[in-house]
Amino acid sequence: MKRFLWVGLMAGMTACAGAADFSRADAGSIAMRGPIAEGDVDKLRLLATPGTALLRVNSDAGDPQAAMQLGRYLRQQQWRLAIDTLCAGSCALYVFPAARHKSIPDGAVLALQESAFLRAQVDRAQMRRILVEAGVAAEDLNDETVALAARLAETAAQEAAFAAELGIAPAFYRDFRQVAAQADSVRQRFPDQEAAVYWWPTAARLRHCYGIAGVEEGTRVARMLPDGYLYVPALSALVMGDQALQACP
Repeated sequence: MKRFLWVGLMAGMTACAGAADFSRADAGSIAMRGPIAEGDVDKLRLLATPGTALLRVNSDAGDPQAAMQLGRYLRQQQWRLAIDTLCAGSCALYVFPAARHKSIPDGAVLALQESAFLRAQVDRAQMRRILVEAGVAAEDLNDETVALAARLAETAAQEAAFAAELGIAPAFYRDFRQVAAQADSVRQRFPDQEAAVYWWPTAARLRHCYGIAGVEEGTRVARMLPDGYLYVPALSALVMGDQALQACP
């Protein structure tokens, strides 16, 4: 079990079992709760009606391919998206940017992590170390390393195609590396040294640097001041701002 959990995390999949739960919030909106999994876009289609115009999300992880399918569906349907509490991981990477109009109300958080592109940059030696820690037998290590590298490369290629299709700049899936590097020094300011690192880009940066427009971000600026990061104890999450990044061209 440990082996599959590690491989899943490396491939960008949720470590949680199950899939998202979809329910009709009102006549014009549908609520999505939980990690995104294969088949979720079909659940959404079944609930959709001609009057549906909004998807409300609360999701902290998910399968990248399934999230890309949801993102494409939102774009095709021209639905709006609103974050109820949290949109993180695959929700933030693929579902959020695909919606034409999206809102992050007071109290909600957008939280990006490593993209498929960045995961695919991991060298073979590190992959082997991860697989050893996950319990892969020595005689299976070479084959499993090759298989993992192929899976990561395939997902990265799908991500690049998704970005090109939706007009998202490649840098959106690459800039997290710089954010994470700065987070190492920020961790020293509070006792939770194991906090997961996330990135919450501003609406202005999303629009000007990555081609992701239509974002209403509520009180993000006030919540991130004065230090440029937000610590969320309930999630053990360190949410970084854009301060590590250069201005876009």
